[in-house]
Amino acid sequence: MLSIGTTGDVMPMILIGEELSRRGHTVRIAAFEPLGKAIRAAGLEFYCLPGDAYKYIGTLIQPGGNPVTFVYNLTKSIKALVEPLTSALMDASQGADAIVLTYFGSMGYSIAEKLGIPCFQLHYYPMDISGDVPQAIMPRLKLGSAYNKLTYSLTYLTVGGLEYHYLHRWRKLNGMRARRIRARPDYTVGKWQIPVLYAISRQLVPRSLDWPRNINMIGFIQPRDPPPFEPSPALKAFLERNPKPLYIGFGSMTSGDMASALEVTVKSLKRLNLRAVMIKGWSGAARDANIPESARSSAQLFLADFVPHSWLFQRVGAVVHHGGAGTTAAGLYAGLPTLVIPFGADQPFWGEQVYRHGLGPKPIPRDKLDADRMTRALRHLVSNPAYRENAQYIARHLRIEDGASEAADVIERECAAFPRPAAGTQTRGRKSRKD
Repeated sequence: MLSIGTTGDVMPMILIGEELSRRGHTVRIAAFEPLGKAIRAAGLEFYCLPGDAYKYIGTLIQPGGNPVTFVYNLTKSIKALVEPLTSALMDASQGADAIVLTYFGSMGYSIAEKLGIPCFQLHYYPMDISGDVPQAIMPRLKLGSAYNKLTYSLTYLTVGGLEYHYLHRWRKLNGMRARRIRARPDYTVGKWQIPVLYAISRQLVPRSLDWPRNINMIGFIQPRDPPPFEPSPALKAFLERNPKPLYIGFGSMTSGDMASALEVTVKSLKRLNLRAVMIKGWSGAARDANIPESARSSAQLFLADFVPHSWLFQRVGAVVHHGGAGTTAAGLYAGLPTLVIPFGADQPFWGEQVYRHGLGPKPIPRDKLDADRMTRALRHLVSNPAYRENAQYIARHLRIEDGASEAADVIERECAAFPRPAAGTQTRGRKSRKD
């Protein structure tokens, strides 16, 4: 399993990996070093990818970004990472019977083609052409189905051009023709049609009628039971006081002035006489030198190093976060009203889904965040009973889903159907390039 993502990207892979392991398979996850501890704790193999995860995420997602700046940042990230990352991913995949990947697109498909093995695409937000919603990083303009479909075509033409530029030499050296640049997903490796796994609940995003049969909506991937966790005495006492505190966290976001975000948070909590727990996580504010004195000394805000969401969210009254797919799913799985403060990438998409389904107030973009907006949104979040009622209704349906088991079923079924080469022959991907 290959991922260049953050905790929210890798945790679903860990849960799928645990399910596959229970079925007798060996699972290796290639990810950045901050995720190694969680992967090993699940009893899975960990392959450490090269690169600085903090720098990568900080470069890619900037507050107030737009599709142009996102592509520019993506280009910078790919340029710096492509050679060492491709080499590492190829090394991590040696000996594998199949690959499951996020975000890599043609890079992962090229590795699967070279090794002659099946691969599976895991998505956390819509990436296939749909008239229902625009592509997640594109502006959410109400221009109808034609505009929505156009956003995917523009995205794939842009990203496809980047992939062609950076992968062309690698594929040529490995005896493979260049992949074509298309205005749609190219889910093919030879004659194999790549199965797609959408870790998205139909409760929030129904399956588009425009999607082909190889797309599987498996549902959110969340732990069935909270992991064992022993809080510090101070955190335990803070959580046991009534009314329940909020959760406020920005996950892996390292860009922007995180100290300023904390200042705004503390000021808003004081105005409303609310309390909150904030998990430092990967956040730039998590580095103690960047935490303002107002946050350190605040009776309203408890700063904790690490607490599993699935454990903590059973003990808070509502959640405020950046809108990552994993954190959004965890909050709704717990039936909690949600306020999203998106930084970029797919986060505005998830903020919109929360708001559209009546699960929380209108999102506040990170670059628009100030104490007045935060105060109004928090007041609305905790005082509107409809948010809790709707969130609890959604949660009852989400708990019926078992995304990890569904994913494992698809992986086993499709691997069994993969056209393996006859004994004594080589796959096309393993042929060496003739001089």
